[in-house]
Amino acid sequence: QQEGVKPDSISFVNILSACAHAGLVDEGCYYFASMSRDHGILPTAEHYGCMIDLLGRAGLLEEAEDLIKNMPWQPDVVIWVTLLGACRIHGD
Repeated sequence: QQEGVKPDSISFVNILSACAHAGLVDEGCYYFASMSRDHGILPTAEHYGCMIDLLGRAGLLEEAEDLIKNMPWQPDVVIWVTLLGACRIHGD
């Protein structure tokens, strides 16, 4: 953004995925909120999936479940598989 390049929806998928794989929970939550607040980009199912993955990898399973419950549409199989995979990893 400092260089005059505006992020788009795909940019945020990549950022959120990178945060999930690097364990950067606070940063991922910041960018997820920043999408709509600062850039006017509404999160898609793919963005929510990245956030579920981010929270799940960090062991924040209740937070992941809360996010699923508050999604603006019904979760699909990908969302549930992502959460269940995190539950398996963390023995919950």
